[in-house]
Amino acid sequence: MVNRALLSVTDKSGLDALARVLSQHGYGLIASGGTASHLRGLGFEVTDVATVTGQPEILGGRVKTLHPAIAAAVLAPRASDLEGTGFEPIDVVVVNLYDFAGAIGAGADEAGLVESVDIGGPTLLRAAAKNFERVSVLSSPAQYADFMAAVDVNPDGPPRELRRRWAGEVFAHTSRYDAAIACGLFEDPADPAPPAVRVPLRYGENPHQGAWWSVAGSGDGLAALGLVRHGGKELSYNNMLDVVSALKLVHDLPEDACAILKHTNPCGVGRGARGRDAVARALACDPVSAFGGIVAFGRPVDGETADDLSHRFLEVVLAPGFDADARAILGQKKNLRWLEVDADTFAARTRGNVRQWGDLRLAQEEDEGFPELSRWQLAAGPAPTEEQAAACDLAWRVSKHVKSNAIVLGDATGTLGIGAGQMSRVDSAALAVRKAADAGLPLTGSVAASDGFFPFADGLEQLAEAGVHAIVQPGGSIRDDEVVAAADRLGITLFLTGVRHFRH
Repeated sequence: MVNRALLSVTDKSGLDALARVLSQHGYGLIASGGTASHLRGLGFEVTDVATVTGQPEILGGRVKTLHPAIAAAVLAPRASDLEGTGFEPIDVVVVNLYDFAGAIGAGADEAGLVESVDIGGPTLLRAAAKNFERVSVLSSPAQYADFMAAVDVNPDGPPRELRRRWAGEVFAHTSRYDAAIACGLFEDPADPAPPAVRVPLRYGENPHQGAWWSVAGSGDGLAALGLVRHGGKELSYNNMLDVVSALKLVHDLPEDACAILKHTNPCGVGRGARGRDAVARALACDPVSAFGGIVAFGRPVDGETADDLSHRFLEVVLAPGFDADARAILGQKKNLRWLEVDADTFAARTRGNVRQWGDLRLAQEEDEGFPELSRWQLAAGPAPTEEQAAACDLAWRVSKHVKSNAIVLGDATGTLGIGAGQMSRVDSAALAVRKAADAGLPLTGSVAASDGFFPFADGLEQLAEAGVHAIVQPGGSIRDDEVVAAADRLGITLFLTGVRHFRH
């Protein structure tokens, strides 16, 4: 019996390569309307859905695949279950849905939005996903590469693990699609704020915890934040925390910077004329912690940078763009998520900070900007060099994004050691110094930033002993005089900002 694939797609990107692989491995291609015409235009032999069902499209195309010959072919657990029905099994379903969000963006009226609601597509996807034990279901062009690689190894179809993963992605996808329709077409005109839609995530902080996000007015959380995922698995709760933390950090850094995060904390920040130079500088700070981390850029990623990234185990790469070489390289990394970022949309949609425990909801304004950097005061020690001032500026910006208590060691090109989340600021300083030593990075002539004041002189003395020559901190301790005196005695350049940036 010939394997068969049903294709019905709005987004036709990647369809040529997919159809070629299917044909090469003997799959018969079944397609509807525009997809069939497109494939024939590319030179493929295609069977129309109407030929399979014996029923031409009706109601202006509203009814095409809603037919037992299609439904049974997709839902049958085994090919043998179709004996005597006259139907033959379908083994692969490739469907992406009408662009409802695009219709909203184009300003479609209610009638236009109604026509942009896909019925047959979600039905096919859910049927195929339910039957993942036998059927492969592809709901996004981002999945085609994995499918093609799998059938090259086994022409009869991908392994169960892949089929099951794609099935899960279908239900998350159709849930977002339905939510977008509920909000975009049926929101209450009397309520200008559309309801928040709960969208499931892969799992919570730990795999045994369920998780979701709530997106006001849209079921597509990534699009709502100005993000487009090009590869890899769906994002988990931890991934989303890291993505938001990474992008907020990069937003505060110069465009030539690269930031690497782990568990929402920076483990390295670097600057460079080229992307790969910035990555190398960021990695130098803590290459061990960077394993399995998140990498974020303030500029597009090019091919040579992507090549460097491809040789490391990373969870997510974030950038405002990826050139053609970078896309080709990162597209070969099966599990790597690489997301394109609209920085303005992200910044606008993630302003503010909310945490919730049951009925208790805490909210605060966004900690935006660094106006204090234009008015910090030199409280002790010699006037800084231009390079020291630039290094203090960079370290201070990074310290805002490190869990308090935070100490950041660095120079003008990046971080050298980061001490995060310790109960004592002295312990954070000791951790930052040890991290730099572990990475083989000399601290002589370096700078330090502290997100909060030094309550005693001991933390500053510890940093001076390690080789730090300049320190920036908020000040405000009842013992500021002791800290300033210690800086003068040790010849340390000490800036006071008058502003702290705790992150809890």
